[in-house]
Amino acid sequence: MTARGGGATPRPPAAPGARVPLAAALARLRAGFSPPAVAGRLSARGGRFVLSDASGEVEFEVAVAARAGARPGDLVAGRLGDGVLEEVRVLARAVAPPLPEDAGLAARLPLLERRARVVDAVRGYFRGQGFLEVTTPHRVVCPGLEPHLVAQPAGDRWLITSPELHLKRLLAAGAERVFEIARAWRGDEHGPWHLPEFAMLEWYRAYEGLDALEADVLALLDAAGCRFARPPERLTVREAFSRHAGLDLAALRDPRAFGAAAGALGVRVAPGDDWDDVFFRVFLERVEPHLGRDRVTVLAEYPASQAALARVRPDPEFPVALRFEVYASGVELANAFDELTDPCEQRRRHEADRAWRAAHGREAPPLDEAFLAALAAGHPPAAGIALGLDRLVALALGENDLARVVPFAG
Repeated sequence: MTARGGGATPRPPAAPGARVPLAAALARLRAGFSPPAVAGRLSARGGRFVLSDASGEVEFEVAVAARAGARPGDLVAGRLGDGVLEEVRVLARAVAPPLPEDAGLAARLPLLERRARVVDAVRGYFRGQGFLEVTTPHRVVCPGLEPHLVAQPAGDRWLITSPELHLKRLLAAGAERVFEIARAWRGDEHGPWHLPEFAMLEWYRAYEGLDALEADVLALLDAAGCRFARPPERLTVREAFSRHAGLDLAALRDPRAFGAAAGALGVRVAPGDDWDDVFFRVFLERVEPHLGRDRVTVLAEYPASQAALARVRPDPEFPVALRFEVYASGVELANAFDELTDPCEQRRRHEADRAWRAAHGREAPPLDEAFLAALAAGHPPAAGIALGLDRLVALALGENDLARVVPFAG
């Protein structure tokens, strides 16, 4: 660079004492700047000391740090010269090793930086689509009443299993496109693709349907850097059972007949199983392992008994819930509903779920009367979906354990 007067523009010196990340400090040295101030943690490697921070690392002779009484594990500061650390001083002593659960945190920092970029891309997508981002309460009167849910108590309330009911109240108040990245808590499932506390991405489109949500999911996979063959596989649940288990659900609406057919496949059925119990046993053993393998699978039209908060399409042969789930790389990623907006039918379903939970020894939280009142005040037709954000991040980063893509797995 040349100054207006024709001479070289002088390089401005670094601010006195201002810490420079190691990667930038090395670049400054190569560009001829004076030794910059740096700081980081010491470790030992092959008879030398290594100073590292979030941006990189440098090696230097042990004697340099030893003169300041620094030891591996300490946090130190100094000025970085050419292969030397000058003016070393100890900022904090490492008087004990980190706890085992914290020992791998430093190694996961690059993954967490990549996670942050995925989350930024998710938010950017919704901003571009005109969505309003909101934050709703974590402690609620009713965390959900579906039979399989195991909610966590929090004083006189419950930790949410989903922000669904509050988001729908916003739709009833006039919001048309809303999303939330919420913390959610569930105790019903375990394994590498489950966490008891996790990040849930949930969004709603008023006056739109399930096709718009499917397009959203595919766009989010692209935004996150996940690459899958197109178009996705689209199957109804009935088609998936026929293809992968050889069963026609419409012909097996009697629980005993369904149980016998499942047993003939080698699927274990318990004496007290109802129709939905048999369904999930066959689904988990014979159907789900085939979903989302070569490409994304959009699995639609679940049995009406599994409608939860979705509308039902009546059919004398096989009534179905207007909902779909998305599978990617064999992982259940998202669950979408064409939302039920009838307050009387929603109350009836909630009361039936409460009765089932009480009869089976499960906690039965009270109904969320504020949500039901919002439906009664007039709720627009809408479609909504919940997506496991930690799962999306893991797919984008090529990880197969959610504990790897969060700082603290709990």
